[in-house]
Amino acid sequence: MAAPLHFKPADYGYDVEELSNGGGRLFKTVTIDWSRPRDWNEGERAPIDEEYLEPGYLYAITRNHHRAKTRDTIVYVGITNNLDARFQNHPKAKQFADMRGPTGLSIGTIDFGSYRTAKTSGNRAAIEGLEHILIWSLWPTLFNDSKQMSLPKFKSSVAQAWHITNSGYRFSGRMPREIVYPWMLIKPGRDRSQK
Repeated sequence: MAAPLHFKPADYGYDVEELSNGGGRLFKTVTIDWSRPRDWNEGERAPIDEEYLEPGYLYAITRNHHRAKTRDTIVYVGITNNLDARFQNHPKAKQFADMRGPTGLSIGTIDFGSYRTAKTSGNRAAIEGLEHILIWSLWPTLFNDSKQMSLPKFKSSVAQAWHITNSGYRFSGRMPREIVYPWMLIKPGRDRSQK
């Protein structure tokens, strides 16, 4: 999607890293490290390594069917606290894996940095918010049934402003390198301030 006609980003007057809220950083930094998608073939168990045992991951399902004009199309973004159990009964994922042509599964390991509240066992709301932001950022190619037509939001106990950096696998450039949420667009009026 192109930038909306006649809109531009609001000028915050600072870089994202410099904006503060009562002495602390306004935008909480988070890094999502994406693994290289592993092939998931029809009838096979989801390709998950034993290294992903701790709770709290994002995942992306990709398609690379042979007639496609582009590579690494991200078709689904999800969240889980237990990767192995998640894919034992995931109808959408099974649907993609059973299609002709390669389906891939990439795991996103989340690093909340110094943001302690999100690191605790109650981080589900923060991870769900990140999932929602990714769905909004990638939506034209996604087959997610929910979270596409509503604004990303968080529970009140979780910070609402994020500076997300996606590292690791690049999905042929389809995954945004950085996302600043909430973003803010303004439609300026005609500037008649010159004397």
